[in-house]
Amino acid sequence: MATNDFISNLHNEVLARIISDLPAIEAIRTTLLSKRWKDLWRYASRLDFDPKGVRKLCGDDIDDPREEISRVVKNIENVLLSHKRNLISCRIVHLLSSCRNGDVEKWIKYLTSEKKVQELAFRCDDFQHQFYRRSRSGLGLNLPSGIFSCETLQSLEFTHYSIRSDSPFHHCHNLKTLKLYHCAISTETLEAIVSSCDLLERLSVCSSPSRLKQVRIFSQTVKTVELESLRSQGIYLSTQSLGVLVLHSMKFQAKNLVIHAPNLRVFTATRKPITKNSDNITKIAEILEYCTHLLVSI
Repeated sequence: MATNDFISNLHNEVLARIISDLPAIEAIRTTLLSKRWKDLWRYASRLDFDPKGVRKLCGDDIDDPREEISRVVKNIENVLLSHKRNLISCRIVHLLSSCRNGDVEKWIKYLTSEKKVQELAFRCDDFQHQFYRRSRSGLGLNLPSGIFSCETLQSLEFTHYSIRSDSPFHHCHNLKTLKLYHCAISTETLEAIVSSCDLLERLSVCSSPSRLKQVRIFSQTVKTVELESLRSQGIYLSTQSLGVLVLHSMKFQAKNLVIHAPNLRVFTATRKPITKNSDNITKIAEILEYCTHLLVSI
């Protein structure tokens, strides 16, 4: 019995939206479906260079996760050059070598200048698999000053880097969301980055391998702050617009939680399930004990 191919009969824009939700390598594979699908991936609004798609494409022949990532990374430039429209978002997973040889800088420049990308996410996966134990503290993300000053860029996410300077964030007037996961960063650098981002509304910092002496955030625009698994002597926040504060499995002295946020409406403090390694995590009861000090009047 013949059946109608309803999906292929959809408008190109609808098909491009469907393809946008696939990892980049799988989106490109849709060209093999039929002539109708040929080159539709070039109009996807999102590109996710996820190495997991390589295993699906090549079967179980790839045993080394580095090879998975390398196969994707070596094709990123060709894919970007073949793509035909501006991007809403792009996510790239790569190895340390892409930082050393300048690929990360090249990708950022192309995506911000040519693709007018709105959301960028980068992950250096060497840390997860511990390929280079001596680099565990993080490879310095050496980028030019103001590289993130693109007018369209609104969201930025980094995972597994060492951010040693705030200069790449200079003149970053349009960024609204910044997420730093497993990034080595100093108190001073984090504070300077927040100050450079004039319109920043959401800040997430999770599991910094380096000890943040203090978490200091002074801003007139930040509305949501999420801090997770950080070791710090204290947390000092001052922002008129802060409405949501989330603390998860933090290690700090509860008495040093000082916040001036007259518009704070949601405060959440949680911790991971108790284990033998969780003794140093600040207990929620300790935080609640100092609730009277959360809002400090001027």
